Amino acid sequence: MSGVVIVSLLGLSAWGVVAGVRADRRNRRARSLIDRLRNERQPLYCVASSATWFQVETVSGSRSPRRPFVVEVCEDCLTLYPLDREAAPEVVVRPENLRWFGRPRKYHPGTNEIWLDVEIDGEWRLIKVRLTETHMRGLVRALKEIASEEQISAYRRRRPYIHFGPVPAHPATQDMLGAWTLSEPLALYLTPLHLVLLRERQVMRTLPLDQIQNIAAIDRLDAPGEPGLVRFQMGEETLAFSVDKHQRFATLLGEAARRTLEDPVEWQRKKKKPGDVYGEDEDE
Repeated sequence: MSGVVIVSLLGLSAWGVVAGVRADRRNRRARSLIDRLRNERQPLYCVASSATWFQVETVSGSRSPRRPFVVEVCEDCLTLYPLDREAAPEVVVRPENLRWFGRPRKYHPGTNEIWLDVEIDGEWRLIKVRLTETHMRGLVRALKEIASEEQISAYRRRRPYIHFGPVPAHPATQDMLGAWTLSEPLALYLTPLHLVLLRERQVMRTLPLDQIQNIAAIDRLDAPGEPGLVRFQMGEETLAFSVDKHQRFATLLGEAARRTLEDPVEWQRKKKKPGDVYGEDEDE
């Protein structure tokens, strides 16, 4: 029995040494990379996080492992460098790729998480980044420098943000007799600013939610028992999709579309003394 205990202790000791070496290597890599980035690019924001992680999920595709990282925000891009291998960029998000960003929970002590919707190379990706509260505030302030006014307003709207799907769907058209014809399958992915149409990971179309109106959940009278339809208008165009649990999807779509028309939340700060002026922004 004592021999087993000794072997176990030795194994734990060796594991601790290996973990310490890896952590030291990551820290040295992070310091070197940050020094180089600050000297070469003068970023708006740059910080290392070896104790937290980022993750990239390709919608309707794969999900990366969680990795410690360095995040850099410049005027022309946000870049994530993993620290568990040589520091080649894992993700480069340019302002034209960014579709939305937001924190699922309000600021709290410890680690905080932010989500970014991006469209790169015809794929929709959800990037999740975790940082301490202070570093997260700095990252958000830098993101606002490269984001659009629409994205900043969406960030300030009330939670919970709506992400739903992707769900299988079929585009549907109705004939003069009321019968529905279904087209080739695709997937619907609902985000706080867009309804995304995907086929085999590729973005087929992106529909801004603030342009979607007259949303309705419709039962199939021509085919009882078949999945119902979600129908809505985009300007002069009427679109319909056959979706399982169509009533729930229509409800979520309607709620997400309504929120794009709401005014952002105003964060009023208490004044410390007469004459002090504070911004209406929780990140300040």
